[in-house]
Amino acid sequence: MNPTVLLVIVLICGVELSFTRVIAANVLVILVGLVIMLFRRANWRSYLRLFLLPLLPALGVWFSLAYFSVGHDIHFAWVLATRIYAYSFLGAIFTFSTTISETLASLEQNAHIPTTFVYGMLAALNFVPKIRSEVQKSKVSAQMRGITLHFWSPQLLFKGILAALNWSENLAEAMTSHGFAENQPRTHYSVIQIPWWNYLVSILVLAIFQMFIFTGLP
Repeated sequence: MNPTVLLVIVLICGVELSFTRVIAANVLVILVGLVIMLFRRANWRSYLRLFLLPLLPALGVWFSLAYFSVGHDIHFAWVLATRIYAYSFLGAIFTFSTTISETLASLEQNAHIPTTFVYGMLAALNFVPKIRSEVQKSKVSAQMRGITLHFWSPQLLFKGILAALNWSENLAEAMTSHGFAENQPRTHYSVIQIPWWNYLVSILVLAIFQMFIFTGLP
């Protein structure tokens, strides 16, 4: 499915989950997320993170409403606890269905997001492994001088910022030398289009989701 269309569906479902008290809608999102992860053959660490990371806030919300709220509303406690997991699996649905590069390219071509923003995001994402490598080199260099640097050390932060500034300047010069200009029409090596069946699937998915929300299911 087109990443822009999928992003719109995820955002609509996320907003609707915020204003509903239907447990079945939350469970539906969780099940769909699990099916997509199974289809994409996600590793066991992904399942572990999705179930363990939201566990503490989900338990905190459940016990707060079930035992310490005025009405001891058990139903609403389950609504909020499952909603936390539903939001996590909404992210999983989008993450395992597309890639960052495909999403940014689709947002540029289909949603007409400014090109400078898209290329800036791509550059920032590509800088992450380079910054990690630079930080690791700084740690090793400091250890050779008998100095141990931790992740909170100001020296690492300062060197990371200097490296990022240097790379950003080189990137700007490279983009200019390759003819990149803001607000100018550009051609694309890979043209991303929205197939007609994407609209049909979107309407069907949102219709089924509305049935779970508005049909009075618990």
